[in-house]
Amino acid sequence: MRSQKSGLVRRMSLLSCGVVACLSIATSARAETASPAATEASAPTAAAKPTPPRYSMPWLMRPLAAANLVRLDMMYATSKVTDTLPILVLGSYKIRPNLAAIVRLGIIHNKPATGEAGTSLTNGALGVLYALPITTNVKSSFFVGSTIPFGQGGGKDPDAAARAANLAGIFARASMDNALFQMNYLTPMVGADIGYVGNDMTVQLEATMLELIRVRGESVDKDATRTNLMFAMHAGYFPIPQLSFGAELRYQVWLSNGTIEKKNDAKLLDNWTFGFGPRAHFKLNEKMWLRPGVSLTMGLDSPTGFSGTGSEYKLVQVDVPFFF
Repeated sequence: MRSQKSGLVRRMSLLSCGVVACLSIATSARAETASPAATEASAPTAAAKPTPPRYSMPWLMRPLAAANLVRLDMMYATSKVTDTLPILVLGSYKIRPNLAAIVRLGIIHNKPATGEAGTSLTNGALGVLYALPITTNVKSSFFVGSTIPFGQGGGKDPDAAARAANLAGIFARASMDNALFQMNYLTPMVGADIGYVGNDMTVQLEATMLELIRVRGESVDKDATRTNLMFAMHAGYFPIPQLSFGAELRYQVWLSNGTIEKKNDAKLLDNWTFGFGPRAHFKLNEKMWLRPGVSLTMGLDSPTGFSGTGSEYKLVQVDVPFFF
């Protein structure tokens, strides 16, 4: 009897050990097949998002990307005929990740070699920029906008000094911002950019078409419409992450401008300029960047160049963009 009890105890012990072993195996299996979320939570942190390639911001061209941006852009222009200081402020705000609304306004002071000095508020400009990445390194963007002709020096009886300041502002901005200084014209504009950004280099091409439509001042500006076309190319390089060097070649041509055509002065119809300089890049936090730079621009032919009929323009730009 005692031996039977002893055998029963041994069998019960073996059965208990088997149950414990089965529970251990089941628990291990459940841990191995746990939900992906639990597995990811216990796994090491995933690799950080790749750092985007460094972008050399242009001097007088549009950025390739939609951005939250405030930009103060000052240009001191000196020539044989006048000294001019246009100061422009630009604001850009992303309404969508790839779509930004842009507003622009400025003031200009002009001191001619002969005649009265003048100061004028420029036209305003509104627009939208849509960025369209093509590949990791190839970017494109499209711009649509218009000026609002409320600047000073316009109308049928303009202040002469203010009007002279506006006209001087065209060459003081290397003919790249004509619409801001055409006070009697509403100017719709469309443009496109494409560029390569990678290997610490940037190469960007830009084209912009402007159609000037007169809305006031018919006694001063005789042309009901004017058509302007601009091309530009920017090349930049980062020798170190905090510093880039950029250069731009720009070309502006009037496809239609009755006032210039009547003068029969071909040198006023188009303008070539070249600008270059360094830009610093300061990362303030994860979203904020300050990218101040200084550039020198010179005319390559008439009317702003150093040829026999040129005005020998030299333009020094101080550009302070703040990204947030």
